[in-house]
Amino acid sequence: MGKWIFLLGGLLLHAGCGRSGPPYGPEEALETFKIEPGFRVELFVAEPDVADPVAMAFDEDGRIFVVENSGYPLNIEEKVGRVKLLEDTDGDGRPDKTTVFADQLVLPTGVMRWKKGILVTDVPDILYFEDTDGDNVADVRRAVLTGFPLTNPQHIANGLVYGLDNWIYLANERPTTAVIFKEKFGERKSDIRFPDRPDIPPKNSRGRNMRFRPESHQLEVLSGSSQFGQSFDEWGRHMTVNNSNHIRHEVIRARYLDRNPDLPLPSAMESISDHGEAAEVYPITLRPRFERLSGIGQITSACGLTVYLGGLFPDPFHGTVFVAEPAHNLVHRDVLEPSGSTFVARRAQEGVEFLASTDGWFRPVNFTIGPDGALYMIDYYRPIIEHPEWMAGEYHGHSHQHTTELYQGIDRGRIYRILPSGESASLELNAIRLSQASSGELVKQLANPNIWWRRTAQRLLVDRKATDAAPDLIKLFEESPSPVARLHALWTLEGLGKLETAEIERALGDPEPGVRENAVILAEFHLSDAPRLATKLLQMAGDGDPKVRFQLLSTLGFLNSPAARAARDRLLFENVEDRWMQAAALSAGTGEATRLFRKAMGGAGGLLKKETPGRTEFFRQVCSVIGARRNRAEAGRLLAMVGGAQGEGSAWWRAASLEGLAGGLERIGREERRLGIEEQDLLLKLAQGDVPSLRRAALRLMGVAGLRRGPSLTRALERAAATATVENTESDDGRRADAVRLLALAGPARWESLLRKLIDPRQPEQIQQEAARALGRIEGDEVGRFLLSKWRAMTTPVRWEAGDALMREPGRVRLLVAALKEGSVQPWTLAIRHRNRLVMYRDEEIRAEAHALFESSSGEREAVLKRYEPAATDEGDGDPARGREVFRKACAKCHRFNGEGKEVGPDLGTVRSQPKQIILTHVLQPNRAITQNFET
Repeated sequence: MGKWIFLLGGLLLHAGCGRSGPPYGPEEALETFKIEPGFRVELFVAEPDVADPVAMAFDEDGRIFVVENSGYPLNIEEKVGRVKLLEDTDGDGRPDKTTVFADQLVLPTGVMRWKKGILVTDVPDILYFEDTDGDNVADVRRAVLTGFPLTNPQHIANGLVYGLDNWIYLANERPTTAVIFKEKFGERKSDIRFPDRPDIPPKNSRGRNMRFRPESHQLEVLSGSSQFGQSFDEWGRHMTVNNSNHIRHEVIRARYLDRNPDLPLPSAMESISDHGEAAEVYPITLRPRFERLSGIGQITSACGLTVYLGGLFPDPFHGTVFVAEPAHNLVHRDVLEPSGSTFVARRAQEGVEFLASTDGWFRPVNFTIGPDGALYMIDYYRPIIEHPEWMAGEYHGHSHQHTTELYQGIDRGRIYRILPSGESASLELNAIRLSQASSGELVKQLANPNIWWRRTAQRLLVDRKATDAAPDLIKLFEESPSPVARLHALWTLEGLGKLETAEIERALGDPEPGVRENAVILAEFHLSDAPRLATKLLQMAGDGDPKVRFQLLSTLGFLNSPAARAARDRLLFENVEDRWMQAAALSAGTGEATRLFRKAMGGAGGLLKKETPGRTEFFRQVCSVIGARRNRAEAGRLLAMVGGAQGEGSAWWRAASLEGLAGGLERIGREERRLGIEEQDLLLKLAQGDVPSLRRAALRLMGVAGLRRGPSLTRALERAAATATVENTESDDGRRADAVRLLALAGPARWESLLRKLIDPRQPEQIQQEAARALGRIEGDEVGRFLLSKWRAMTTPVRWEAGDALMREPGRVRLLVAALKEGSVQPWTLAIRHRNRLVMYRDEEIRAEAHALFESSSGEREAVLKRYEPAATDEGDGDPARGREVFRKACAKCHRFNGEGKEVGPDLGTVRSQPKQIILTHVLQPNRAITQNFET
């Protein structure tokens, strides 16, 4: 692969004619796929039987409901969305009969079989459709839930899943902020309600996932969010996705966090990919298309997250995670590994994806595990999948040309079936008749290795209220060698209201950790009617599995007894390196923070003896709760303990405590944050001390609390001004930067002259950064003019701060746009975040000018890219010798490769696994996707 750079360089010298490209017919498209060895892809259904598919579900009789979202991205007026019903009538395993089951939908995104019909997500509603006369066309249509905001549809209300706990789970995310199409997609209100029960107060989704039970009109907001799709492992652990963060674990449930509203977790989800957010991917597309905000060569459109539990793939693939990445025309695969309370997701293969296509129209968006155990992959099959809100300005109007281009491929769409190479699709879909199965037959399916059969059988038993199945379920739980059979038996009994204390107690001692973990949850629901379960739970504090211990600690937060507190303390302090165990302990109630802080400070359970990452995080978390409690006396005592501590070994926990206190105070009212003069004096002393971590933590806390005027502050500011001055060559850079920060907290206008002098290439970079940040807080255009006058001499990090300062006020933004137009500021010197803000700016005039500036430049490069595109798509060989010559002349001044060149920009070895077309794009359009820290 190392030759690719030089091969491409040689190819650039003699680009030829390209071959024909997409769209391809369904069978022809199969030839464009490259899949992991041991697997094959076969066509299941395609146009004209389906078009624009985004979701699918098998019912209990093997019929398939497919959601068609033909209105995406902009057509919300004509209601062209539909649900098709597909049937296999001849028993060959493929559908041969198609019926429009429901139509007149706006932008439908998800479907789930429920009762005798289906639930469909179509914002603002979740709709129920049912066919009562047997003609395969729904004649019942009613809203089950309503109130979801109409916005970019892949963010809101999708991914319906029947959960292990008999709730229906809904993926949901915070509404996007529409700027260009705000009349169509600018709704923000998110009060979700049951339309047939106006007496039940609505719930604000708060941009999170939800779960609901239509029959009992129960609705809950969960603790995490998911953009398009969601999944569960076999033990009910919740996995979520975001377009640039392809796998997250919702670790702690909302009902635990609700016990302590002062626990300020930044997120209830853990990003578990060990290859990072916006992870590198390895497409093979011959003619890729990337929109303005797409991250080239990295995950930018992740969706359809699916944990494979189908039982058909070889054992190493059980529990593996598949994620669609439509912008790069591929499917990414990760392997989950346990890591304390959560997981680590590791790349299944280095340098290659599970499935990728050379076809730029291939747009995988979702997956379903079928009754045959195959993985069904939904291909939206369009050239453009990005919403025009985030595309080039030419798509913001209503020209016929661009509207037509947005809807190319509207009559196409495919669903593929992925199977192990040696397997055939032998299951006759028309032979599945679970709707006619007896309760006993359904109970047997709870032991099926395929999650589809287990989940469908459980749903049917609970739906039928099949209490007659209770004896068989108890027998299955007591006798089955299958842990998942025992698990589903327990939850089905719970769904039927037939779960007894004896079964829960037995499950708490199950040899399988996943069963014990779920038994703790079930015990939690029955503590009030079976007090002896509490005794059993308290005896489990030494359980050998970290996820069981985490669930136990979460559940014990509902018990308020000395024994429960002792068990919680043991669980916390024996597992303090796990930050989620800390969150679970603190969730027990607001008063726990002070108690746990005192215990951590001394005695046998004290944490001060040794600095570790977990202990540092504990002091940060516990003090953030204390800060958020609005208890001034409590916060004052904490500050006194931090200030009174001595010794070099105490700095780590003291700094963490101050940082946590600042984070907690940020969540309360401005007046409630105010510190007393004595407390401020203590912080001023720390802010001028010799320990950098304590200086910065004290400054941050004063920044949150605000400063009170007084003699100590006056003296501190005089010393800070003397320390920060240009002439000071004795103080270290960090101390001078912290001095600038203190001056800024007191009001930077007074020291504007000094701050301007510090914006000088002869000054250390971090001091210039602080000065630029401080100047940005001074109102008026004059600061903007000054920063622009110094722009060319600034380093990249200083420009980032100056750019933030320029974006603070509309007048400064106009000055920046004017500088871009006249050429005194080059577009590529702006940070990506600043360019994105300009092209999405709320002021239409500024937005239009920014689009014209950035797109005229990129348009010229697009023409160059087109000219050389055959160099990356032809089968012809490049000339490595000529490529090496090109590298030495044109690239080596800024890039290293195989030990040659200079490291001003990224080492080109990092792109050796990228396809030629991606490398070509980077070479000819270097500003399309700039690696962080290399903006200049």
